[in-house]
Amino acid sequence: MSQYKLIALDLDGTLLNSNMQLSAGNHAALRRAIEAGVHVVLATSRWYGLAKRTADRLEINTPIIASNGAIAKRPGDGSELMHLYVDAEAAAEVVALGDDSGWEMYTTIGDATFMKMRPGIVPEKLPAGLRIADRQSDHLSDGEPTCTMAFGPDAVEQIEKRFVERFDGRAKFSINRPGGGLPPYFVMTHPEADKAVALRKVCEELGVAPEETIAMGDSESDLEMMRMSGLGIAMGNGADAAKKAAIHIAPSNNDDGVAWAVEKFVLSRA
Repeated sequence: MSQYKLIALDLDGTLLNSNMQLSAGNHAALRRAIEAGVHVVLATSRWYGLAKRTADRLEINTPIIASNGAIAKRPGDGSELMHLYVDAEAAAEVVALGDDSGWEMYTTIGDATFMKMRPGIVPEKLPAGLRIADRQSDHLSDGEPTCTMAFGPDAVEQIEKRFVERFDGRAKFSINRPGGGLPPYFVMTHPEADKAVALRKVCEELGVAPEETIAMGDSESDLEMMRMSGLGIAMGNGADAAKKAAIHIAPSNNDDGVAWAVEKFVLSRA
C-alpha cells in the first residue's frame, strides 16, 4: 500500500496544461487514485471559483485551497476552514496602480473576482463569479479583498520597487517567475497566507499527516507546500527555485507530469 494518502496539486503549469485544460491522462490517473482512497486537494494562486470547476470535473469534494492559501473552503457546503483578507490600504494602492497601468489583473472580493475586459471576451459567457470591471479599485468598497494577482514584467517590477518593502508585515507579495514560457506574476495576500499553512489545516481536517502527502507545483508560490509535504515534486516546466526545493522532478504539465507522479508514487505502491 502507498504511504501517501493525499496529493496536493497546483493548477497553472502543474495539473493544467498550457491550454489551461485538464488532460485525459491526468484525469484518469487522479480518478484511479481517488478510487484507491487517496485525497486530492487543489492548491492554487487563482480564485476559488476557478479551482472548483476543476474539482467538479474530478468529482472531488475535498477542501480547496485558493488565492495562494488565503482561503481554504469546503466545496460541498461552501463553508470555510480559513479566510484571510488583504490590508485595505495596500489593496487600494496596488489595485489603483494596476488599473492605471492596464495590468492583466484579478481582484477577488467575496464570491466575485474582477478582471479587465479583453478582446474576444463575452461577459455573459464568463464562469460564475468572474466579472468585468473597468476599474477594479472601484469595487474595493464592496467588501474586504481576499487576493489580487497580476501578470507581466511591469507589474512584478513595480511591485518589487514600490510596495514589497513598504508594506512588509502588512501584506504578502509572492513573486513568481515560472518556466515554460509563462509570464512572471505577483500575488498579494494577507501576510500569513501560504499554501503550506492552508494545506496543514486541510490535512488536519482529513486526518492525514504531512509526511503522508505529496505536493506538486511549478513556481515560487509552491515552495513551502512542497517542503512541508512528505514528497515534494516539481514540474519539468517549473521554475529553477521549485526544482531545487523538490525531491523529484516530473515531466512537464504538457506531458502529463501529474499522471506520471501518481502512477509512480501512489498507484504502483497501492
